[in-house]
Amino acid sequence: MMSIENLAIIPARGGSKGIKKKNLRKLNDLSLIEITLREILRSKIFDKVILSSDSQEILEHGRAIGVDALKRPKALALDNTPSEKAITHVLSKYTKRYKINNVGLFQPTSPLRDFKDIRNSFNEFQVNKNSTLISVCSIDRKYLKLLYKDKQKISPIKTNFPFMPRQDLPSAFLPNGAIYYAKANYFLKYESFFSRNMGLFEMDSDKSLDIDSEDDLKIAEKLLASYSS
Repeated sequence: MMSIENLAIIPARGGSKGIKKKNLRKLNDLSLIEITLREILRSKIFDKVILSSDSQEILEHGRAIGVDALKRPKALALDNTPSEKAITHVLSKYTKRYKINNVGLFQPTSPLRDFKDIRNSFNEFQVNKNSTLISVCSIDRKYLKLLYKDKQKISPIKTNFPFMPRQDLPSAFLPNGAIYYAKANYFLKYESFFSRNMGLFEMDSDKSLDIDSEDDLKIAEKLLASYSS
């Protein structure tokens, strides 16, 4: 059986509510998919890159820019379908032909994530021997005082957090959706990027921008221009 040491997956479904054809929208003449592919390739870490989509237009775009494209069933591309399902679909297809050690997920909606972020986070994943790693941005620890409502039940994140002094609360992080890594065998078993041996790769708030609206695209364009200058 052939081997793929590191496999990268770009999930890009066709349906999007906030922005029509979001994954095909362009920044500096490159689609969000192209930007993500470019930075993956510049990292020089991954032996193979797979674009997963239910959209024929996106699949054709992927092939045109030189990435392997895998058709995703419509049932795995619904509004409420977690990205993990797309990863399992890709792995279930490719592990029939290849032994895969590590898998990375890179969403096109994180265009400020660059090859250095990909490379540095992967180094942490390897050096710390994590089962999984996700990218995050730091948030004010006061948000650990939040209450959430599930049906009619109101609960704190942790029982004593709402009453603790802010300075005594632990550090707080928000997953930013830019980078996910997992050992392939771990992911196939648990279908999750969360693990007891999970690493966190911290990114700043600008690089953590997630494209979900037209305003986000404008902000990303300005930030990319400032980086170039």
